Amino acid sequence: MLFGAFANTTSHSLVRFSRATILGAAQRPLHTTRTLMQKTDPNLNWDEFFKLRRQRRLWERLAALPCALLGLGAGAAVFASLPVNPQQTFMGIDPIILFGGSTMFCGVLGFVIGPSVGRVWYRIGNTELARSLDAKEAAFFKHIKANRSDPNFSSASNPLPDFYGEKINSLHGYRRWLRKQREHERKGTFKLGGKKK
Repeated sequence: MLFGAFANTTSHSLVRFSRATILGAAQRPLHTTRTLMQKTDPNLNWDEFFKLRRQRRLWERLAALPCALLGLGAGAAVFASLPVNPQQTFMGIDPIILFGGSTMFCGVLGFVIGPSVGRVWYRIGNTELARSLDAKEAAFFKHIKANRSDPNFSSASNPLPDFYGEKINSLHGYRRWLRKQREHERKGTFKLGGKKK
């Protein structure tokens, strides 16, 4: 009797628990779960890695132009507010030419800093994807380091192709890079062998 009552109570509790779990899962929005899985999944395949890498580079390039304009505007605002004496020169250079060159330098400096700013913006907007991308990129550079040709084989007629693999944008590009590395190694080995003879 006591065992039967305990079994009935346990079975009722399990039924309630399973029913509540099923209802809760049904009420949970499916797109939110999928989005969370996409954001937190660190196992990127190589096609996704190259796609995200191209996307990050696009952010870096797009950020270069506004940063250049910002640097140019800031430099113009600063140097335009300074007093200019045409009769006084600085190291034999006219002040207007000096201020104009300094303003252009500020624009170039902004253009150079722009890609770094774009990368920071990309990391802020895609935190989880950026972490997965960094982990995959570390594995990618291990492949690059292990498979690139020896720089000692380089010469004026046989330059080392893409030492850091920066031009690789796809799996096809990676295979083409591997072929170029082997070709560079083969040419260098052949020339070294010829010199030894």
